[in-house]
Amino acid sequence: MIKRRTIRKASLLLLLASVMLSGCQWVQDPKSMLKEPRLSTDKANLKSIIDSQKPEGANIIRPRNADDRSTIRIADLNNDGKGEAIVFYETPDKDVRIHGMIFKSDGDTWTKVFDFDGEGTQLDRVELVDLTGDKNLELVVGYGSNDPKLNKGLVVYRFTDTEMVRMFEQPYSQFVIDDLDQSGKNRLFILNNRSGQIPVLFSFDYQNGRMVKFHELKLSYNANAYTNMVSGFISKDRKGLVLDADAGANYYISNIIGMNKDHMLESLLQEDLTNNKRIDIKSSDMNGDGIIEIGIPEQPHGWDLYQPHEIPYFTNFFQWDGQHGLKLVEKQYRDHMDRFHLTFPKSWYGRVTVDTKSKKDEMLRFVDLHTNETFAIIRFFTPEAWESYKEKWTYLSSFGDKIIGIYSKEPLNAKQGVPKIPELDKSDSDS
Repeated sequence: MIKRRTIRKASLLLLLASVMLSGCQWVQDPKSMLKEPRLSTDKANLKSIIDSQKPEGANIIRPRNADDRSTIRIADLNNDGKGEAIVFYETPDKDVRIHGMIFKSDGDTWTKVFDFDGEGTQLDRVELVDLTGDKNLELVVGYGSNDPKLNKGLVVYRFTDTEMVRMFEQPYSQFVIDDLDQSGKNRLFILNNRSGQIPVLFSFDYQNGRMVKFHELKLSYNANAYTNMVSGFISKDRKGLVLDADAGANYYISNIIGMNKDHMLESLLQEDLTNNKRIDIKSSDMNGDGIIEIGIPEQPHGWDLYQPHEIPYFTNFFQWDGQHGLKLVEKQYRDHMDRFHLTFPKSWYGRVTVDTKSKKDEMLRFVDLHTNETFAIIRFFTPEAWESYKEKWTYLSSFGDKIIGIYSKEPLNAKQGVPKIPELDKSDSDS
């Protein structure tokens, strides 16, 4: 028993050392990271006031779809030089489930100035943005339900010293707010999936004191439902929308939408360019160059007779070519559990495949399809086995009780996944 414990502890120390040597910073006990961070005095005071103002049994909530995981947002809504605090809470046992509160500070303390009812059963999105062009921020809130097939509800609120006004309401499946034509004016873009009908994309503009529909564009008839819409640069000097859709069983499509000189929406891609997507890959700025890429899977040569779940797909990332097509900017192997990403050198393009004896969770051998020369090997090791290989192999990631390493004749660009430290047996803590 003592020997087994010693081996497991040595394995854990080896794994931790591997993570640290690989460049990852792992300086805290994972349990200590679960502690609530210490708040500044002002935020601690605000949190205390919020807790005192919410009804008994209510829970403070954050948006379901947001990069910012904070529950309290502070912004100058009415451009008076003073910040307001916005917080949402839910009352699960009430007819109206979602509510919002706005607090104002006089410099010493926070006072609740508005309490308003929301919609639906889930808080989907919260955005603070100037939609009207008057330098004041509007509060844009998306409310959802427990049924992902149903459209959600968007509400735009305007805040003044005396009132909270609902200035616009509209159903949506996806929405973004951006200045696509780079005119200095934000517009609202709403995508609606419609059962049995072609999905449609709307642009809304603030004109003569209200939000009005400026243009609409019917999207692909092949799409069952659009599941992702992002905005940003689609080339070095042009902005647009990139859309991803579910088009059937293991079948996905993407599109790029721009605005023409008359501010009308237009599709920039040929309809069939992304029809070979067999994996749902969300479009994003994958390589950090400021331009959105579309990911399209590629089946390696020689894997035609294998089941889809067995195939170690490559992922090709494309950008808009400025006309009606796409240009390849990067080719990767992305682990199916996101434990690591391997970027292929351009010298491999058109030559690389994966040996069909490979297995995704055991060993992958990347070879030249013409000569069968080995480019690189990825293997999954036990901590004990890694001890024998670590001098010549490069650490990639760790997951469960495995260490993932790579061997290559040339330096490769590999992105590590999130390290997962094997848990000790309860009996280990007794020694």
